[in-house]
Amino acid sequence: MSITQLHKDEHFFIVKNDEVMIKSDIQIELLEKIIKNYSKGIDSFEVEGYFIHVLDTSQGNLFYVKPIMQYSYIDFMNPLSIKVLNSISDGVTVCDCDGKILFQNDIDIEIVGIDLMGKYAKDAIAEGIMSDSISMKVIESKEKVTILQTFINGKCFLVSGKPIFDEYGELQYVVAITRDMTQLKLLEKEVKKLEVQNENFKNKLHALHNKENTKSSLIAVSSAMMQVVERVMRVAVVDSTVLIGGESGVGKEEITKLIHTNSRRHNKQILTINCSAIPENLLESELFGYEAGAFTGASRGGKAGLFEIASGGTVFLDEIGEMPLLLQAKLLRVLQESEVQRLGSGKPIPIDVRIIAATNRNLAEMVRQGNFREDLYYRLNIIPIEIPPLRHRRKDIIPLINHFLAVVEEKYSIHRTIESSAMKILESYDWPGNVRQLKNMVERICLLATQPEITAYIVQQELDSNPIIKRDLEVPVEIQSVVTPKFSGTLKEQIASFEKQIIKEALSKYPSIRQAAKSLGCDQSTLVRKIQKFQLTKQISYKD
Repeated sequence: MSITQLHKDEHFFIVKNDEVMIKSDIQIELLEKIIKNYSKGIDSFEVEGYFIHVLDTSQGNLFYVKPIMQYSYIDFMNPLSIKVLNSISDGVTVCDCDGKILFQNDIDIEIVGIDLMGKYAKDAIAEGIMSDSISMKVIESKEKVTILQTFINGKCFLVSGKPIFDEYGELQYVVAITRDMTQLKLLEKEVKKLEVQNENFKNKLHALHNKENTKSSLIAVSSAMMQVVERVMRVAVVDSTVLIGGESGVGKEEITKLIHTNSRRHNKQILTINCSAIPENLLESELFGYEAGAFTGASRGGKAGLFEIASGGTVFLDEIGEMPLLLQAKLLRVLQESEVQRLGSGKPIPIDVRIIAATNRNLAEMVRQGNFREDLYYRLNIIPIEIPPLRHRRKDIIPLINHFLAVVEEKYSIHRTIESSAMKILESYDWPGNVRQLKNMVERICLLATQPEITAYIVQQELDSNPIIKRDLEVPVEIQSVVTPKFSGTLKEQIASFEKQIIKEALSKYPSIRQAAKSLGCDQSTLVRKIQKFQLTKQISYKD
């Protein structure tokens, strides 16, 4: 009797998600009875004189059907079952209860890189062919086991082993399914790479969209900045006076432009006046204008002031805290009466302007010190808007960088990209100069870079070469009360001596290095380095 005749009644079919995907020429009635009698988790069972073995694969549950009369230990494998197992995309091995490998399909030989049939699992481990044996673990535990396993070819695999018991409950075989994890890990890397590219493209699109709409560097991604923009959009439609606060470089002028663009005055001009840039003796004539002969050198016919010129539009008073007290009184009149009076004239001129003021100083404290008019402060502070520093809205940093990269490309026709590790360095930096400093840094590294992609080394080198500006975020030690001695030597030596004197004063005043560093507005580690540099040997506590 030929092998084909002996096994002509054998069949197989694959079920996935309760649907028969592939089947041999098995009778429909028999197939339905088998499925009906199958319970999830069972490896083998009998139906009407047939022995059914179930194998879990990535393509679904493989049902191998064979007449009971043909099933015996000698008849372990046959041509049909070999063909079926070789058609599976996963690696399949079968070993006996002693760990001897009886069968290994073609895919398993290919992905593992060696034919193990006839070998014992223990010997394969001893020879260094594989790092561990799933078969031995299943034989020991008599339960399903899954491990990550490395073979001699250096590849990593996910291997699941399941025990098969005979009718007496004794372990008979172990079936192992092997999946190559090397390709999966490569795919994971590709996915991460694509995610980074997608984020970069998204940020670039956001930057281009922002550039197209406003031509500004106002980026609002963080929740802190989104709240500022929402507040701006609410106040833009009314003509109330706005006082914008925030550190230097946070984008106060950009916020002013946004208010003007979304106001009813958007088709009129916006004039920016930097109160600290115009000399005090010229500021009054520039703001309010003058009549002919008002002073020596006055133009014949007089001159209109900036408030007159901007009538119908918006006036942005930057650095309002630098305005002299005398002019503060005149500005208050503009706000209260909506009129100006030129120098040398007693005739008021009606104007229609919206005033937006900005400062990086604490005006409330200036009022207490008598350096700013209280009535003007309350008149300006009708709608306050505080812009957070860049270190408090780090989610805006990478979108801002991408925006500035687009600006550099348009301005200089230079295309640059920044690698992810370099982006992380820029994102973690505190940016004491805020958006202005970030913009200058991006432009600098783009122009100085000799390659298209800016690396972390280039970024770190530029950051290290720049002096760090420390802001007095806390109340500093009253350094002005220290009597400054006369120092000698070069400028560098005199500065070092003065710095040493300040540190000594702070150390004598505060009981711990932490408190002294806080009072000086520097990091504890920075102060420790300075103490070591100047060889200050006084023993003080590092704790509060």
